[in-house]
Amino acid sequence: MPDDQVLLPGLVDTHVHVNEPGRAEWEGFASATKAAALGGITTLIDMPLNSIPPTIDGAALEVKRKSAEHQAFVDVGFWGGAVPGNENELRGLHGFKCFLLHSGVDEFPPLPPRTSRAS
Repeated sequence: MPDDQVLLPGLVDTHVHVNEPGRAEWEGFASATKAAALGGITTLIDMPLNSIPPTIDGAALEVKRKSAEHQAFVDVGFWGGAVPGNENELRGLHGFKCFLLHSGVDEFPPLPPRTSRAS
């Protein structure tokens, strides 16, 4: 390699909001992953909340995967989301994000406060 070139490993961005499907006009997989590649990012992990449907169960995860399948310029992974009532779906998701206050989108409600009891 010539002395005036530098070789760097690809980077992983673990907090990306790709809003496709449902809000691709905000940012879709083609534009998000092309921008990532141009910036040296080889893998991005998508947040679960701004797409419709949000990634809160296996069926929604499959919709996200299909949306990315033929337009991704880099590797893509997906965070799942914890929302009220989907506790049984979390095992099928690899990691998850939740909110304790309003997330900014109605499709991704916050978890309710819980109280703990001493045993």
